[in-house]
Amino acid sequence: MYKKQTTSHDGPRAEELGFGEGEFRLNDATFSRGVGFEGSQSDTSTPNQNNRRTTFFGGIRQSLAGASDHKEAKMDTYEMHENPRREKGGTGGEGNVEKGSHEHVEDVEITRTRRFWVFITWMLTFWIPSPLLNWCGRMKRSDVRMAWREKVAICILIIAMWFILLFIIIGLGLILCPKEYVWTMDDVSSHNTPKSAYVALRGSVYDVTDFMKQQHGDTAFSSSQDQILQFYAGNDINGSFPIPARVACPQFVTAQSDPNYQYYYPVQGASDIDQNQAFMFQHMMNKDPTSKQLQDPNFYTKYALPVMKKFKKGGIVWKFDWINSMYKDQGKYWRVINKEVFNMQPYFDAAKNGRININKKYNILDSKLEGIMDQGGYGSADITKDWDNIKWDAATRQANYNCMKNLFYVGNVDDRQSVRCLFTNYMLLAFACLLMFVVLVKFLAALQFGNKKRPIPPQKFVICQVPCYTEDDDSLSKTINSLAGLEYQDNHKLMFIICDGNIVGSGNDRSTPRIVLDILGVDP
Repeated sequence: MYKKQTTSHDGPRAEELGFGEGEFRLNDATFSRGVGFEGSQSDTSTPNQNNRRTTFFGGIRQSLAGASDHKEAKMDTYEMHENPRREKGGTGGEGNVEKGSHEHVEDVEITRTRRFWVFITWMLTFWIPSPLLNWCGRMKRSDVRMAWREKVAICILIIAMWFILLFIIIGLGLILCPKEYVWTMDDVSSHNTPKSAYVALRGSVYDVTDFMKQQHGDTAFSSSQDQILQFYAGNDINGSFPIPARVACPQFVTAQSDPNYQYYYPVQGASDIDQNQAFMFQHMMNKDPTSKQLQDPNFYTKYALPVMKKFKKGGIVWKFDWINSMYKDQGKYWRVINKEVFNMQPYFDAAKNGRININKKYNILDSKLEGIMDQGGYGSADITKDWDNIKWDAATRQANYNCMKNLFYVGNVDDRQSVRCLFTNYMLLAFACLLMFVVLVKFLAALQFGNKKRPIPPQKFVICQVPCYTEDDDSLSKTINSLAGLEYQDNHKLMFIICDGNIVGSGNDRSTPRIVLDILGVDP
């Protein structure tokens, strides 16, 4: 594809003849040349020239259509629409021999970048039909319509960049790191007042501010608001709601091995008792013979959990560094599987106590799972890979997982400070640093070190016109001296002083022309 570039060889151009921009004089008639017009067909041109006469948009349209030759679309100019009967031919500047060749027509190949931009423009503005622009927008010429489409395409790209920037600032962070309602145990412990009381129970946080104002328990084991505030608020209350192992792990603890639902974790006498939990009421089966609810082995899931769900605030999270320190440095059985945190300390306290664990009745989990749990501080607290590599059938894997989740789950790993969650913050910080660097470079570039070099005097010719009427000697002297001091070369500078009449101004003793002549040192 080609477009035409004209260069003048002889004869005056339109600007030199005094015509307006885009107008050419030919045989006492004015031909208005359309904006963006690149060429016209001519009856007197050679066949090769006829094939190459086209508008710019016509050439681009042919390139988008995949044409392999140089056949061009029909000329589409304002002049042909307004005066179709007018003789087609050169305008004196189109290379027409008979009309007088003032310019040479040169074929310039359309670049690949231009073709790509036109393709993008049409992709963004295809939904605006050309007939609509022709009828409603009064854009009769294709090059004008193309120019309008390009402007619309630029506006669309700018708006798209705005939305992309807003998405990066606001949306990307929420996608990479969705908002979570989670608390650490430090957060929970700070809520221990009558106006804000939180508790942690099996990996979840509950706001018991209103709940503790109600009557709790039966008459024999009722608890007051002060007792709840003292022993429960801000604490982990797992010990107050133990779950029978037979209920939590029915596949491993059967009615034959525990007919009376007596297996609980932590096992009394095997694990250290938390001082806060020592004074908590334990909702164990048969703890209160007068309570019908406590006679049900499913008390936690059937009665306690439905009531507590009304006050749930979110989940508990633990920092992995702290978990890993508990495992490696203190030898505690805190383990992580798929970002879920399990406190297996009560289990292994009972399993490794030979005096209590008769016939290994407290080794209810699979031995393979116990093997990856009890590694003596080796490796990391995260055993997800070891868990995935255990050769189990699906039912056995799910049974072991459910047992751990019901008895030993305490929350999830806190990943709010991970690279994934802080990625957008790092990116915005990088952009801010880049902007500050650009500002610093511009500031340093603006500093002047050493003497400032005087610019080279301009080589242009200049005319300084000074109109004067009734000015005094001092005003005229300052004006003429300031113009004479301009940094133009003296041989390129002309001062034209106009005295508007032979008038003597107020306070002057001479006429204005006389004052000017005296300043210039001219003796009439």
